[in-house]
Amino acid sequence: MTNKKLTRNILIGIDRILDMVRTAVNVTGDVSVTAVVANSEKQIDRDIYYQ
Repeated sequence: MTNKKLTRNILIGIDRILDMVRTAVNVTGDVSVTAVVANSEKQIDRDIYYQ
């Protein structure tokens, strides 16, 4: 395997892991902001939320 191919394959493998982390951070941020906005708009049903 040539040096360029090896480097490319390593970067592709690392990027897959980093992409999973980026996705998790993005989803966590979206859920957090949605909860904060819903709470400020009094749209959260506390009985269901605390079940």
